[in-house]
Amino acid sequence: MTGPQSSRRYALELIAVLAGYLVLLALSVVLVRAAGDSPWRWLAVLLPVPAVVAVAWAVLRQIRRSDELQGRISVEALAIGFAIGSLITFSYGFLQLAGAPQLSWFFVWPVYAVGWLIGVVITRRRY
Repeated sequence: MTGPQSSRRYALELIAVLAGYLVLLALSVVLVRAAGDSPWRWLAVLLPVPAVVAVAWAVLRQIRRSDELQGRISVEALAIGFAIGSLITFSYGFLQLAGAPQLSWFFVWPVYAVGWLIGVVITRRRY
């Protein structure tokens, strides 16, 4: 299945798993605060991870459902995003060795996501 029907299905899947992520994230924050120093806080803090896996699975399924051209565009966009994200995160890692402020690992995924979006713009213009 390709075309508008596939894109709509993918958008609905992605919205559903992102909504699930937001719910699990909010629940995680509440449970971590309630757990205090309990060992259960380790489980509570990882509660959103299955939703992140579901996002990756939805993206992979869409690439597999795509025709050859759309699949190629998606893979090239991911490759460009990976290159951009790696360049930025590695460069900042070296800057931290020179004294730049330490950043949380939470910043890594948004850097790669922006790189991916840039890759999408580049590949869509190319094809």
